Amino acid sequence: MPKMIPPTGLKEVAIKTERGTKVYRAGRDGLINVDNPKHARQMKDEGLGQASTSGAILGEGFPCSACGFGSWFKKCSRCGHENERIMKDGD
Repeated sequence: MPKMIPPTGLKEVAIKTERGTKVYRAGRDGLINVDNPKHARQMKDEGLGQASTSGAILGEGFPCSACGFGSWFKKCSRCGHENERIMKDGD
């Protein structure tokens, strides 16, 4: 079950589905637990980050703007696209 990291202040996310709308709310830890991988992908496309199981935040480094693969290297190892580094606060 993926956990998504919402922007500061965002407490819930509504996802449009074939049957209507599914609302996900942030838990006490501030993360949104998502039970559907398609919904997690939609949230990621809208700019939410995905928490890793190790506790680190995925998306640092050089996420590929062409295929979405997360990489620590500028050139995507999946598709070969050259990417820009995401800057963290304090960099």
